[in-house]
Amino acid sequence: MNICNRSAFIILMLSTSSAMAQTAPFPEDAQADAAAAAQGAGGQIEEIVVTAQKRAENIQRVPIAISALGGEALANKGFDSLATLTKLAPSLQLSNYGPIAFVTMRGIGNENTTAGGDPGVAFHYDGVYIGRPIGTLFSAFDTERVEILRGPQGTLYGRNATGGSINYITRKPGDELEGHVDVTAGKYDMWRVRGAVNLPLSDAVSTRIVAFREKRDGFTRNSVPGGTDANDANNWGVRGHVRIEPAGDFSVLLSGVHIHSGGVGSQPEIRTPFPGSTTGRNLGGPQIAGLNNYLVNGVPLVNDLRPFHEGKNSPEYQRNSLSILSANLEYDLGAATIKSITAYAESKFSSQADTDYSPKDLGVLDLEERAHQFSQELQILSNAGANAPFNWILGAYYFREKGFRQSAFRGGRYAIVAANNNVPDGFRLAGDVTSKSYAFFGQATVRPLDRWSITGGLRYTHDEKDGVNSGFQFTPPSYSGPVGGQWEKVTYRIATDYQLTDAILAYVSYSTGYKSGGINQAINPLLSNAVFQPETVKAMEAGLKSQLFDRRLQVNLAAYRNKYDDLQFQILGPFGAQAYNASGATVQGVELEFQAAPTSWFRLDGSGAYTDATFDPQLVQNVQLGGNRVQRTPKWTANVGGSVSFPIRGFGEGRLRVDYSYTSRIFYTAFNRAAPFPVNPGSDLAPGYENVDMRLFLTTADDRWTGEVFVTNLFDTVQTGNVFRGIGFNDVPGGGGAEVVTYKPPRQYGLRIGYKF
Repeated sequence: MNICNRSAFIILMLSTSSAMAQTAPFPEDAQADAAAAAQGAGGQIEEIVVTAQKRAENIQRVPIAISALGGEALANKGFDSLATLTKLAPSLQLSNYGPIAFVTMRGIGNENTTAGGDPGVAFHYDGVYIGRPIGTLFSAFDTERVEILRGPQGTLYGRNATGGSINYITRKPGDELEGHVDVTAGKYDMWRVRGAVNLPLSDAVSTRIVAFREKRDGFTRNSVPGGTDANDANNWGVRGHVRIEPAGDFSVLLSGVHIHSGGVGSQPEIRTPFPGSTTGRNLGGPQIAGLNNYLVNGVPLVNDLRPFHEGKNSPEYQRNSLSILSANLEYDLGAATIKSITAYAESKFSSQADTDYSPKDLGVLDLEERAHQFSQELQILSNAGANAPFNWILGAYYFREKGFRQSAFRGGRYAIVAANNNVPDGFRLAGDVTSKSYAFFGQATVRPLDRWSITGGLRYTHDEKDGVNSGFQFTPPSYSGPVGGQWEKVTYRIATDYQLTDAILAYVSYSTGYKSGGINQAINPLLSNAVFQPETVKAMEAGLKSQLFDRRLQVNLAAYRNKYDDLQFQILGPFGAQAYNASGATVQGVELEFQAAPTSWFRLDGSGAYTDATFDPQLVQNVQLGGNRVQRTPKWTANVGGSVSFPIRGFGEGRLRVDYSYTSRIFYTAFNRAAPFPVNPGSDLAPGYENVDMRLFLTTADDRWTGEVFVTNLFDTVQTGNVFRGIGFNDVPGGGGAEVVTYKPPRQYGLRIGYKF
């Protein structure tokens, strides 16, 4: 079904439901409509308060490009993990490859995923910065809201936010005994149980406890008897908050969360015929008879190239966990408030992948990472109202992280190499890294006129990284040696906004951003770029935010131009994965978001983005990158959704929700290769795709019981999540390993039943 037919289908479904909604033959329905009309705001667009500038503000009054979704809106769109945000916000791509999350915003994300690198899009969990990319893709429940700040956030959010920041905010304890629970069952023997309870212990102490458990069979079919089926789910988590308010001007919020993800997880498939590489060899390194080819009794193996079909004999698995403990203290001094956020976090993962993608025992890749971090942030901010003539915030931040990362190829010829050289692994790269960072920041807003504001901010950041790299590559000697670096940077932001009318805000801004340098965890002491340099950006943005027709239409528009220097990206070289600094890149584009509530029963919303992201002229690995698209960045993205509510006699209300999204083709490396197999140098291109989700909600009149029937990826389209080159150890033109790929989920359906108390 092509794009026109799918669009027609969506319009037909909404139109049919609209006709149902407009038919109100029952007296109680007419009374309900009258009551809603009497409330006045029943059909208006919800006002959302965000903390993007470290203080509570109406999103339509903040001069930053922000997408923010509250808990109800997220539930209506099927939000159950951060990965789904790709379909809900412009210029944002989220995916995972094994246990590692890849997040890209406005063309910038995380490329070096080892312990020596950092993400380019910052992730904050209830105000706590999470340093490792494993911490960004997990099941989400009992969410208050999600804020997506697009563009560099170098003043208030600091290091590693050159692409933007994602702020995930959970629900906090309240004053009443209440809670909710839901149970879901679906395709692939999927089941999930989630629950949350709010328990006030006294006038000064209240708690909130949340837990979930979910399992699902893998939707990748393995033809090898007894082989593991990838893309399953085996996850659980628990979260707790305790709010203590001993006095009206002082409050303490103690929080803890633990999330575990197990099973086989997301595992790559090979998308080209064996041996998979354009060089005719899938495996690099020494040639050992019978262990470096795809012959069985002299007959070549033939692989199944259909998505979600594989034939792997080696067991695959993942074991990921994230734990966070935090204390948030606030003291109201009258004219200002002091805030302290103290946090400790641990993340771990281990995984095993069959890297020959075949029934032969040619090798597996074992990944392991352990990291723990401590952070402390202090803020003092004025208590003047949003319309006061002067607002300000001052702060200091400290961050320390210790991490260990290991990548080891084992089994097959790797085991023979290891035994012959008396080493644990035939190919291994590993390292310990300690990162330290501290910063001081401030921002102030002055209002020369009632409708005109000027904002300026400044931040100083100092970063240090020290570590020890170690490893072995097929032949002696083993290597172990120190590596490290330190950097400092001043970033700033200046913006001005003008309230053209009570409902329309215009703004322009200029800002700079900074992403810390890092360490390549390579195994060769002669590596020329053992330390790579920081990435910096200069960004200009202009935007318009509007709420029209008595808050029944909201349209936000942003145009930007970001100039990056020393842009960090990663390739697979002869010494493993290596991060490089490109001379520069220019990313510019336009983003549109809208919401419409023409009636109390019909809602429409959507967003779209055009992104022109290209490298400046430069040679990398003797390849001219000038004009190439920045990796992981589609030129076009769009999503539109609508919901229709209708009364159900003697029961309550029904609501049909349909969401459509489109993503254009994506290059997954800076080389922009698109040659059809087996032509050199192969391809790192993923085709564009469309997605349609449908949900039918049923809610009782007392709003206690909710039922949901859902279908995701309705038309079962193939959607690529990642493309990588395999273990040829030569990811340069003229060579390269196999083309391996992960896919986003196929069509799934299910039923959810929820209860509130």
